[in-house]
Amino acid sequence: MVSSAALATGTALAAAGTSSANESPDTPATPDRTEPQGWSSHGGTIGNCRHVPSSDGLGRPDAIAWQYEHSGPASVVEGAVFLQTDGEIHSLDAGDGSLRWTADAIEASGTPAVAGDGVYVAGEGLAALEAESGEVRWSEGLDGADSVSSPLVAFETVYVSVEGALRAYDAADGSLRWKHETVDVESEVGRGAYGFHSMNGTIAVADGTVWALLDKHRSESGAGADGVAALDPATGEVLWTDHLESGRTASGLAATEDSLFVETPTEEGVIVFDVALREVVETVTDAFDSAAVGDTAVTHGRYTLSSTGADAPWNDRETHAYGKPTIVGDLVVVAHSRRGRSSPDELVGFDLEDGSERWTFAFDNAHWSDGFPIDAVVDGETIYVDRDGQFTAVRPS
Repeated sequence: MVSSAALATGTALAAAGTSSANESPDTPATPDRTEPQGWSSHGGTIGNCRHVPSSDGLGRPDAIAWQYEHSGPASVVEGAVFLQTDGEIHSLDAGDGSLRWTADAIEASGTPAVAGDGVYVAGEGLAALEAESGEVRWSEGLDGADSVSSPLVAFETVYVSVEGALRAYDAADGSLRWKHETVDVESEVGRGAYGFHSMNGTIAVADGTVWALLDKHRSESGAGADGVAALDPATGEVLWTDHLESGRTASGLAATEDSLFVETPTEEGVIVFDVALREVVETVTDAFDSAAVGDTAVTHGRYTLSSTGADAPWNDRETHAYGKPTIVGDLVVVAHSRRGRSSPDELVGFDLEDGSERWTFAFDNAHWSDGFPIDAVVDGETIYVDRDGQFTAVRPS
């Protein structure tokens, strides 16, 4: 379901200056625009848009390939799994699930980010590990921070929000390139300084821009809504800022070259912002999480799995049944389980264009109480999900 709404009291983002920003004098003028490959970070991509490019889609899985005795948030890149579990990073062979190495002295949290030959982990500190061995390449303390986002790596830079401050570190040596404690935003109560959200999925990169969510609880002006900021990835220069409609709180965002999708749990909706027009074009109702490609998104809510922005939008209604969607080529992959029923848990592949069901894979029991919180990570022909605390790989046999 879609309704019309503004991002704030106006429909376009407003230009704003910086506040409390520090820049490194040797910041590269032209950053590398190569995007990490595979399911490289929280939300799968640097845009946090849960989208896996594929020319062939994803074939019907028919077997559990392997299970690992621990589970947690993971990235999967070039045949290797990087799993965060109980503050450790476990690297597994994606082919058979065998353990490659363990990094157990870094107090990790969130999802690791993988770029090139490095694995970047945030938690009590920020650390770069060698992807092949798990050896620590460099580490930086985060001053005992309790609130730290999962890292995101793009343009040879590691972006992370620490206790409301957005920081950019050199991926090669960990030196600080720039930092923002706050940015200025015009709101209904005047111009004020906002800090950043430090939750996972609140930083995204698309088309040469860093997007970040601003936290009303870290506002100096008593703002009544969260906000959004667009920044230059190399210098940290603030390009645009705006706030959401009064009372709205954001929990995540996905960014493509065409659109920005802002998840607002207080309204149980996803705001769709057209980047070129600099205005909100619609709001998807009954929506918590989104997967996006171009100007098309697939969202799941309490009652509906639905698409928006496509030529023929569709929805499939079933209360709390569907997990977080992932787009693989022209396919949408979701976990599925009906609350209170004895039918087995499933993975389902829907056609992205019209929502028709292409295939279903059924597990041999009903472990999930419902499918709603279940995340499906996809890389190549393999779907990874949590099954009773075990990281589980499902693929065509």
